[in-house]
Amino acid sequence: MELRHLRSFVVVAEELHFGRAAARLFVVQPALSKQIAALERELDVVLLERDRHGVALTTAGRALLDDARRVLAQADAAVGRAQAAGRGVTGTLRLGFIAPVLYELLPGLLRPFRERYPDVRLVLEEMHNREAVHGVLGGRVQVAFVRLPLPPEPDLRVRPVRSEGLAVAVPAGSALADGDGPLHVADLADQDLVLIGRDREPELHDSYLALCAAHGFSPRVAHEVDRTHVAVGLVACGLGVALVPRSALRVAHPDVAYRPLAEPSARLTVGVAWRDEDDPVVANFLALCPEPAPD
Repeated sequence: MELRHLRSFVVVAEELHFGRAAARLFVVQPALSKQIAALERELDVVLLERDRHGVALTTAGRALLDDARRVLAQADAAVGRAQAAGRGVTGTLRLGFIAPVLYELLPGLLRPFRERYPDVRLVLEEMHNREAVHGVLGGRVQVAFVRLPLPPEPDLRVRPVRSEGLAVAVPAGSALADGDGPLHVADLADQDLVLIGRDREPELHDSYLALCAAHGFSPRVAHEVDRTHVAVGLVACGLGVALVPRSALRVAHPDVAYRPLAEPSARLTVGVAWRDEDDPVVANFLALCPEPAPD
């Protein structure tokens, strides 16, 4: 049974006039009559009675009309859903992210995305850096925000979206907390350092060690943690100082002071990672991701 035949039948049933129905359907009347006749042959019933007084629905025609309207409505809805999914305006976006992007980057992206695509379901998951990479490669998430650089992966596409300077979280009331000016990396040589553990964030851990080495010292690592906010919590307890992205300053802590680092090379770069797949929801989200701009 062809949908166009059902659609023609519904219009004729509503108009009870082949001429007016043909005009609504933008077809010539003989073609419309053939469609109705083909439908009647397929169903082996008479749907419409025609005489010199006009057109009337038969009992079979009245029985078919409501069902035909439901079938057509369902077909139209299915087409609409398919077209919406093809444009990426419906569906699901599974997004992984490292915790520091919550300070500034992610809110600035999810608000406009939600406004433009309110029918896309967002599934968010905070992850460690390598976990986020593996999440994209394994299909657990479609997109992830990660720290750069990353080891090359043949199936992973990565684009930088934000670069920002580093700051030092120090206990409030400590000597390093005095003043508003920047600190130098060398100022940390005699400090206990709270670092993200290498087992969790190897690239970040190694970049901090390399930064200290470039300024002539090996850091005195007092504690290793798994997340930036945990490091800040230990700083608040007076257990050391921690390197954090400057956007972390948006989350104030009464027992922590922040001092920016003076060295321009002390930066954190965040990228967006995804697989090379034709996914319209992902494409719409990536279109909103900014080009990196220093803070």
